[in-house]
Amino acid sequence: MMLRIKNDSFSATRNSDDQYVPLKNVRVETYIRSFSADVTIRQIFRNDEDKPIEAVYCFPIEEQAAIYSFIARIDDREIVAQLKEKKEAQQEYTDALQQGHGAYLLEQDEKISR
Repeated sequence: MMLRIKNDSFSATRNSDDQYVPLKNVRVETYIRSFSADVTIRQIFRNDEDKPIEAVYCFPIEEQAAIYSFIARIDDREIVAQLKEKKEAQQEYTDALQQGHGAYLLEQDEKISR
């Protein structure tokens, strides 16, 4: 689990120039039912940069697992993910960034999932 700062030469693979947002705290809660588990992970990251950043949150999961909820709390705001068609979500994300708004995009890495 990491929060990587996205730069102009961003690629899916890590390299030595990558910068990361410091992880300050982690809390994991697990509820096991028969053959399944409901896991809640609370992570606190802190942006130490002088300006807003675009960051990529990388969270590897098994092929059989699913993320069914994603909530980001930034200062006093709570952002709750909504399920959308991939192209629509990517366009809204790009539009928001171009307009100078904060934006969040949760997507599955196609290379990992197949």
